[in-house]
Amino acid sequence: MRRISLALTTAALIGSTAAIAVPAQAATAPAPRAVTAAAKECHADNAAIYTDGTRLRAKASSKSAVKGQLYFKDPIRILKKSGSWDYVQLKAKSRGGLAKGTRGWVAHKNIIPPFCGF
Repeated sequence: MRRISLALTTAALIGSTAAIAVPAQAATAPAPRAVTAAAKECHADNAAIYTDGTRLRAKASSKSAVKGQLYFKDPIRILKKSGSWDYVQLKAKSRGGLAKGTRGWVAHKNIIPPFCGF
C-alpha cells in the first residue's frame, strides 16, 4: 500500500500522465465465473390464466355462452385480441377439464401476459 501511495504522490508532484504500475499482489484478482446455465428460450405465445374460475367463452362478450372454466397458471396461447377480450387456445389440458387445443374468448384482465417460465 505504501508503494501505491508513494507512486501516486510522486506522479502528482511531477505531473506525469504516464500509467502507474500496480504491485503484483494488488493486480491479481479472481477471474469471474462463467455462467453455465443455459438461458430458457422465450416465446411470445407463453401466457397463462391469472385467476381461478375464469370463464372461457364462445364470443367476446360477458353475455356469451361459457365453454368451461380455466384456473390459475393454465397455459394458453393468445391468438388475437378484440377490445378487452383475447381469443386463446389451451396449450395443455386445463385444470377445469377442457381439452388441449380448445379455443375461446377470455377477458384480458384474467391473463398473465406472455413470459418465459412454462
